[in-house]
Amino acid sequence: QQILQKTAEELVRRKDEISDVITYELGISKQDSLYEVGRAFDVFSLTAQLCILDDGEIFSCDLTPHGKARKIFTIREPLRAISAITPFNHPLNMVAHKIAPSIATNNCTVCKQTELTPMTAMLLADVLYDSGLPPEMFSVVTGWPQDIGLEMIKNPNIDLITFTGSVGVGKYIAEQAGYKRTVLELGGNDPLIVLNDLSDDDLKKAVELAVTGATKNSGQRCTAVKRILCQNKIADKFVEMVLDRAKKITYGDPMDLKTELGTVVNIEAAE
Repeated sequence: QQILQKTAEELVRRKDEISDVITYELGISKQDSLYEVGRAFDVFSLTAQLCILDDGEIFSCDLTPHGKARKIFTIREPLRAISAITPFNHPLNMVAHKIAPSIATNNCTVCKQTELTPMTAMLLADVLYDSGLPPEMFSVVTGWPQDIGLEMIKNPNIDLITFTGSVGVGKYIAEQAGYKRTVLELGGNDPLIVLNDLSDDDLKKAVELAVTGATKNSGQRCTAVKRILCQNKIADKFVEMVLDRAKKITYGDPMDLKTELGTVVNIEAAE
């Protein structure tokens, strides 16, 4: 608990340094990278509170005519090793979501952060070590998927594979994992539905959701608004309002705190 809480505090103390690394790697605005650090703080802080929760259960065995006068209980025990494979779009928060619960349950984790944004995960590892985490409990490995990807799935010491990324890769992991436990968080398809019974205030909120939902994190989110389904009665008005709001977005140098919309992770993504 102390390690998790200290990590949360260190993230806040070093938020400018960490958010700079995120912006340099990912291209998102400084506004968005600071928000990313805040989300990671929430993960470590809440996990620190939950790690002392004992969710073991006790069951009576004498509830039926053929039962015995005894009780059974459940406990949780750590796994041998967890393989965590994380995406580029949230290089701090996605790693935090995997390592914080692992620490809380006394597990060891090897994280393969995507080759597009490896430095943020390494920086988080340093923060964890500085907060008292034994280095053998968390390792970050780097490399091309074709070189180390299969090892992250097939290694006999791995009991659980947790992956966030594309549907195609998730299916491949499921096929290769065999009887290993898997936690697969895969891509989304996220429409925003706008109905014609909205009040003027609610319509303004819908416009804000449409624009920010599509552009926050430079649109690099599995939950980003990808399409809008709007009823005909208000469609023309809604489109006009969305365009007006989108034109007000400030874009440019991602390191400028006034910039709302930064860049994307690389040229291929931009094209």
